[in-house]
Amino acid sequence: MFSGLELEHQNFTNEFEEYGKLFFESQKIKDPQLGLIWDSMFYSFSNGGKRFRPFLVYLIAQTEQKDFSLFKSWATAIEMIHTYSLIHDDLPCMDNDDFRRGLPTNHKKFGEDIALLAGDGLQSEAFGLIASDLMLKASVQIRLVQILSKNIGVHGMVGGQALDMKSNAQTNLDQLRKIHELKTGCLIQAAVVGAAVLAEVSDQQLSLYEQIGHQLGLAFQIKDDLLDGLDPAQDHKSYLALLGIKGTQELLQQLTQSLLQNCQNLHKPSAALQKLISFNLTREK
Repeated sequence: MFSGLELEHQNFTNEFEEYGKLFFESQKIKDPQLGLIWDSMFYSFSNGGKRFRPFLVYLIAQTEQKDFSLFKSWATAIEMIHTYSLIHDDLPCMDNDDFRRGLPTNHKKFGEDIALLAGDGLQSEAFGLIASDLMLKASVQIRLVQILSKNIGVHGMVGGQALDMKSNAQTNLDQLRKIHELKTGCLIQAAVVGAAVLAEVSDQQLSLYEQIGHQLGLAFQIKDDLLDGLDPAQDHKSYLALLGIKGTQELLQQLTQSLLQNCQNLHKPSAALQKLISFNLTREK
């Protein structure tokens, strides 16, 4: 899936998927009467996907030469938040989608009521996972909660989704950039910054990681626009409609070059992280 990073991704997958599976299984055992909601949550959490955000956490741990075991709860919490956002995005009151990644969306399998609660549950459990990780210092836990709440709340992902839902044919480039910075970019930036905090990097390096997270979030969305192509019902939400294919490709190239330069300025060798950035430029899905 991640060209040039196959070994790293396999090692990541072995650790990440097992950790997530054990977490959901352990929680379901605590109270069998709540099995349905845990099944609904795990159904969407385990439904494939690129795992781009937690894999990004893994690569930063590798870049900073840290043991990934310290980062697992953060990586899982990030993916829980991403999953909750997808469940809610698919609901009839939002994008009204019947399928995701080839399978029925959560509300099609479990009903709208359980799907809504599954999203809520994933959001709550993400914070609980961070707060209950005994491997983390209390000061680090507080920092991570601050990073996550800021980036997924009204000034982050939720705000971006609200702007997205109300966008229209008059949406301009600045407004579109704002939507994507918040809706897509903030969670990617949170993954990067939280991983850097866990790695205990210097303030200077943290600032660099913040730039990388911000730019990568935007680059990821621009690549998605290129892959999705023009859609008459969604043109006002796409860089393609405002910049054209060539202009969108040029913007992605500029962002990618800036990202790679920022990676080269990190104090630690970042070849794997650079490969992920380059992968985004050439990925086909």
